[in-house]
Amino acid sequence: MFKIGTKVKVIDDNISGIITKLKGDCIYFNDEFGFEHEYHKGEIIKDIVINYEEYRDEEIKEFSKPKFRTFRKSHRHPYLTREIDLHIENLVDNWRDLDNAQIIQTQLDVARNEVERAMFESQIRLILIHGYGKGILKKEITELLYRYTNIEFYDASFKEYHGDAIEIKFV
Repeated sequence: MFKIGTKVKVIDDNISGIITKLKGDCIYFNDEFGFEHEYHKGEIIKDIVINYEEYRDEEIKEFSKPKFRTFRKSHRHPYLTREIDLHIENLVDNWRDLDNAQIIQTQLDVARNEVERAMFESQIRLILIHGYGKGILKKEITELLYRYTNIEFYDASFKEYHGDAIEIKFV
C-alpha cells in the first residue's frame, strides 16, 4: 500500500511529507522542513491532489420563469389580479429529475419572488395557486408570508379555487 517516495499526510495533524523508511507497521517520512516523523500506518493516508473541476456537475439545471395562468379582471375590485400557478410542471421543464425537497424549494422561491415583485410593482392583490395535496406547500407558503409586513393573506375564494389557493392583499 505505502512505498518509499509516496507523499502522505497524518490524519489527525497538519503534517505531510514523503516516505523515507518502512519498518513493519511504522512509517517514517520527512516533512517539508526536513524533520523525520514516525507514525503507525493506520494514522496516515496518501496525500493526493483532487481536481474538483473534474467532478463538477456538468448539467446545471436552469429554471424558467413561471408561466402565468391568466390575467383577469377581479369580480370584487376594478384592478387586475395576478394569479401564479405553483404546480411544478408549470415552473420547470425537467421536474421529474427533482426530488421532493427541490420541488418544494423551487415553488417557494417562485412564490417569494412573485410576492416581492408584486410589492415592488405596488400591486394590490396576488393569488398563489398551490393545489390540493397533503398541505405541505400551503403550510410552507403561509410560514413564508408570516415573515412579511404590510400584507394580509387568507384562503382564496372557495367557489373559484376550491381551497387550492392563497390570496394575498398588500396594504
